This record gives sequence, C-alpha cells and structure tokens, in this order.
Amino acid sequence: MIWLIFFIFNFQLKAPTTEFVNRDGKRLTVFPSGIEIYEEKMKVMANYGEFDPQEKIFLFKDSVRFFLTKDTGYTSMAIYKLKEKKWEMPAFNFLIIYPQAQERLTIKSEKATYDWEKEILFLEKGEIKLKNKLKLLGEKIVIDNKKNFLYSYLTTKVMNYLNEEKLNNFLTCETLFYDFKNDTGVAKSKVNYTNTLSQVFGDWATFVLEKEEIKEVIFRNKVLLSWKREAEKMELACEKLNFFFDKNDLKMAVGENIFAGKIYLKRK
Repeated sequence: MIWLIFFIFNFQLKAPTTEFVNRDGKRLTVFPSGIEIYEEKMKVMANYGEFDPQEKIFLFKDSVRFFLTKDTGYTSMAIYKLKEKKWEMPAFNFLIIYPQAQERLTIKSEKATYDWEKEILFLEKGEIKLKNKLKLLGEKIVIDNKKNFLYSYLTTKVMNYLNEEKLNNFLTCETLFYDFKNDTGVAKSKVNYTNTLSQVFGDWATFVLEKEEIKEVIFRNKVLLSWKREAEKMELACEKLNFFFDKNDLKMAVGENIFAGKIYLKRK
C-alpha cells in the first residue's frame, strides 16, 4: 500500500488512496480509505475524509479520533475550517489522563467548536467529569486552555459524589466561572446548594477545591438556609454563610449578620 504524503497549510497528510470527484459544481479531494493529519501539537485520524480546496475545508467522518500528548478525543464527524482555524463537531467526547496522579477527566457534548489559534473549546450541552467525584453539566461551556479558565452559563449544575453511585451534594446556578490553576470558582444568579441535610439559596457564591474535593463554599448577599434532620428543622437568613468540608463531607457552617431565623426542635 502506498501512502500519499504532502503538506497543506502546515499539515502533514497521509492517505492510502486519493480520489477526485465533482459535486455541486465543486471539485473535491476524497480519501475513501482513511486519512491521517499531523500537526505539531495534534494528530487526527478518520476512516473517511474530504477536502474542499475552494472553501479550504476538511471533512472527517466515521470514527474520528484526536490525539494530543496525553489526551484523546472522539467524534462521529468533524469539520476543520482552515481559514478560520476552527474545528466544528456535532458530538464530542474527550478523555484526558494524568498518569502520575492516576486521574481521568472526560469531556462530552452534543456539539463542540474549537478555535485552534485562541485554544478555546466551546461546548453545547456539555458534561465534564473528573474521576468519579465531580461532574459539571452546562448548557453552554467555554474552556480557555491558554488562561486555564472555564465559563459555564444559562444553566449549570455541579455534582459531588462520595463514590460512583452516591451523590453527596450538588450546586446549581445560571453562571459559573472556574479557575483551573487556582482551583477556585464563582457561581452567580439563582445559586442553590443542596446536600443530604440542608439547602441554601443565594445570588452569589465562591468555592475552593483541593485535590478535586470541595474544601470551602461561601455564600454572600441575602442567603437563605433550610436545614432538616428527622423532626428538627432550622431556617435562617443572613448576609454571609460559610461551609467547611473535609474530604467532600460538610463539617461546619458559619453564618454572619443573621437577620431572620426559626428553629424547630423535637420534644423529648
């Protein structure tokens, strides 16, 4: 089998067979038996490929795989626009492995776009899962690889698991910002934190992670807390509420400037 090797726009391309077809008034280069593209940072493989020299667009279909240094991505179809240096994928799955820490980060979405120059990944109805502890769901998610920053908006849900099946707590909000480098984040607008005993509502909250585990959550600006255990119940409103965790387990909550509250105790 003879492999064709040539360079297009800083890409090295390999294909066992190449055909030229006319479709809709355009002359396309078709790679019916598979295609591989190599770039300095990434390799892309697919069982079928096309290239439109007029529009300068690559089409990859049938088991498309992306290989970075330690990361692997999968999709059924991908389009690469050379002029814009952008990837478009109708569905996307990405696996990132950190061998030293034995960690796995998976990214899934119904639709994805990647800006090659800016190194920004756009996800629609995305899901990000770290090992089996943390899962983030978002209608719209933006990941900036250069700035190590994540932005999720419209509807966001962060779920924290004790194990693969048992949900420990979760946080929902309309907008979420997360700094990968410092393991800190901010949740804004209709923030709701829920665990097995309590539920907290607020408009603004910050959180700190440590080794993929929640360490601290702080609510500010008119915080409402509802706590219940069997027949005992507590409700309070305050300006600031601080939660402290140990290995994802809530250990203590501290409220400041409490301006309303009710406590219901079980009679002995």
